[in-house]
Amino acid sequence: VDTARYAPRLTRWMEDAWRDVHHGFRLLRRAPLFTATAALSLAIGIGANTAIFTVANALLLRPPTGIADPGSLVDIGSARGDGGLNPLSYRTYLEVTRRTASLSSVFAQDMFPHVMGLSTAVADVADPVVGRSVTSDFFRTLESPPSRGRTFLDSDDAAAVLDYDYWKRHFDGDDRVVGQTMRINGRGVVIVGVAAPGFQGTGIQRSDVWLTFGRTRLDGPVLAGGRVRPGISTDTALAEVRTIGETLNHERGAGAQVPRLNGLPFSRVGGNKKIVAGLTGLLMGLVSLVLLAACANIGGIQMTRSTARTREMALRTALGANRARLVRQLLTETAILFALGGMLGLGLAFALMRLATMVLPALPARVDLDLTLDWHVLAFAVCLSLGASFVFGILPALKSAKADAAAALKDGTRSSSSRTRLRSAFVIGQIACSVLLIVLATLFVRALRQGGAADPGFDPQGVDMALIDVSVMGPRTDDTSPFWPTMIEHVRQQPTVEAASLARVPPGGWEGIGLGSVAAGDAMNAGDVFSPGWNIVDTDYFATLRIPIVGGRDFSTNDRTGTPSVVVISKALAQRLWPGQSVIGKPLRLTMFNARAQRDEVRLSTIVGVAGDIRSSSLIDGLAQPYVYLPLRQTDVVDSLQMTGQMSIVARRRGPASLAPVMATVAQDIDPRLVLSRTETLAEAVALGLMPQRVLATLSGVMGLVALLLASMGIYGVTAYSVALRRREFSIRLALGASRTRVVQMVFRQTTMLVTVGLAIGLAIGGGVGQALSVIFAAFFYGLSAVDWPAILGTVMLFGGLGVAASVIPASRAVRAGWSRALQEE
Repeated sequence: VDTARYAPRLTRWMEDAWRDVHHGFRLLRRAPLFTATAALSLAIGIGANTAIFTVANALLLRPPTGIADPGSLVDIGSARGDGGLNPLSYRTYLEVTRRTASLSSVFAQDMFPHVMGLSTAVADVADPVVGRSVTSDFFRTLESPPSRGRTFLDSDDAAAVLDYDYWKRHFDGDDRVVGQTMRINGRGVVIVGVAAPGFQGTGIQRSDVWLTFGRTRLDGPVLAGGRVRPGISTDTALAEVRTIGETLNHERGAGAQVPRLNGLPFSRVGGNKKIVAGLTGLLMGLVSLVLLAACANIGGIQMTRSTARTREMALRTALGANRARLVRQLLTETAILFALGGMLGLGLAFALMRLATMVLPALPARVDLDLTLDWHVLAFAVCLSLGASFVFGILPALKSAKADAAAALKDGTRSSSSRTRLRSAFVIGQIACSVLLIVLATLFVRALRQGGAADPGFDPQGVDMALIDVSVMGPRTDDTSPFWPTMIEHVRQQPTVEAASLARVPPGGWEGIGLGSVAAGDAMNAGDVFSPGWNIVDTDYFATLRIPIVGGRDFSTNDRTGTPSVVVISKALAQRLWPGQSVIGKPLRLTMFNARAQRDEVRLSTIVGVAGDIRSSSLIDGLAQPYVYLPLRQTDVVDSLQMTGQMSIVARRRGPASLAPVMATVAQDIDPRLVLSRTETLAEAVALGLMPQRVLATLSGVMGLVALLLASMGIYGVTAYSVALRRREFSIRLALGASRTRVVQMVFRQTTMLVTVGLAIGLAIGGGVGQALSVIFAAFFYGLSAVDWPAILGTVMLFGGLGVAASVIPASRAVRAGWSRALQEE
């Protein structure tokens, strides 16, 4: 490159840019009201986009701390219809570990962390601690070295690794903790090490301690992952995982109903990466409409200011400035304004995130997201600000730099018709964005209302829940079943408890269990094999939650060990297997995995009752899943499933006071080492299932109001400026005898045209987008139609009133001044 040739030009450009920056700041200081209004409107749009991108960055882009080379990790699970992953069984994890050649190591962990009781070897009372059970190769696969001690070995059966922050808080960073024996839920474990600083595993749920599964682990749902061997591509490893799944399905036979095995590249949100990306993309699309409205508002104002600066641009042209030089100057001024809005937007983004954490409902697990400002967020905010300043500043700059020097110096600051049309186009764009946001907000609010009004099939009001985990309680590992009847009887005896029961999966929760398949009939080769939802419940479960028994009876205390196996099924399952028939007394073939014997087991059970359908953890999509309920007291059936180490108490209270303290006291009285893993009301669990609809409805509603405000500013600005430009025309009309009403009508006609065109475009786009969303996410929107005529009529009336209100002051100015004075000023 000939630097001597280009150096003077580059130096001149830099000097020009420096002068343009100084000139731009002087212009902004001279118009403080414009600067503040423009910067604030841009800050809202840029800040909202940056806030959502920060969350997406923490979930999808930022690598987790303490894990080496996350790009070579994969997630393994059961294939889901939306492309994501569900948990897989522990025995399937063992098969993958045994058969894989592409993965150097494979690990498994519990689906969720659980609150457990941790105490020293001599303490009687346990402190609550969030623990998660993992396999011995968990840390080895993640290549996460400990900060103290060591991680797990294959020979460890009762070992634990502490979280670094928990170790600092509760043990003051004492190295002597390593090697000590402590008790977790009464089970003695050895603290073998402390994790690396910042390490929190593969997901976003925080744990205080990691435990080994131990040799007593037989089966149950787990989350799994692995590390690809060096020299092997991720696609090759994922293809091998799918092949292993197909082989397992073939070996187990068609009747086993084993979900298809699949793998995906590693993500902090596991197999939900597409869902999270889709939701954040939808949220960013909503707030981008506000940014578009703000940019259109700034573009319209810039066009107005450029008209007022026509003489200045013409004078600069006459003095020798070319068009490119003028465009660079005007773009620099716009970039300064957008950069100011971007800096304010960064501060607003973090304020919005803190506000969201206060108003959103608490999640069932402790989530720890590092929402800090890193280079991804900074780059996004800078690119968004500068990109928007160029896109929405180039047209005003080109129009302003196109001034005819001779005509402008002679005629002053009259606006051309092209500039007027461009200003009107910006206003129409603002109105269309506002209408689109309001249409979508209406759809989201209707979906939220529909979900809240939908009958879940049970009565959540006045019901408290408490989760108790005894899965790692050493003295009760082999026989936990007698513990649960004792626990529930103590709860039922409390004077503030109206009714109480136990359930493995309470409705409205986030966990589910899949225990196997069912088929109608008593023949071992019965057809129509189906995999329903499963639950293990105690007596009075349906009465406590007020789930109707539409046929037969509820479980009773007589349904215990040694009596014939019985089940209660949901109405949906009865209709699927025996459409139009009575199912009471019919045999149901259950194919379940016996965790103790490590094989599938076929059992015939008699249907004694049919319960009403409920929308359990699928409240978000409004679907009722067919269910099979097993009686907890038939221990000869449920103990082989190894699924009763963790149960939830559901209790209906007599008064307004929460039953959480009562249930905690009962647990401590029975065993001081026990703590409640989680307490919440059933109504809170149900509301949590509708959180995506609530977030979308709230965000779109707020952004719609902001866009509406920007649109009103744009309508007023273009109408007022148009009246100012036509002041001479109006004065002549008044002088020639035109009535004031006629002049006012002319002003309102222009506003009406802008509002009508913007409404038509916004309603058309909103209808199309809403229809597409309601079809693609039909379950999410409960099958609602995107067309809501009352909402459309309300939107038309709203913007019609907005146009009238924005035209009142300009119209009064058009007829208030005397025509003789106006002509003299001209």
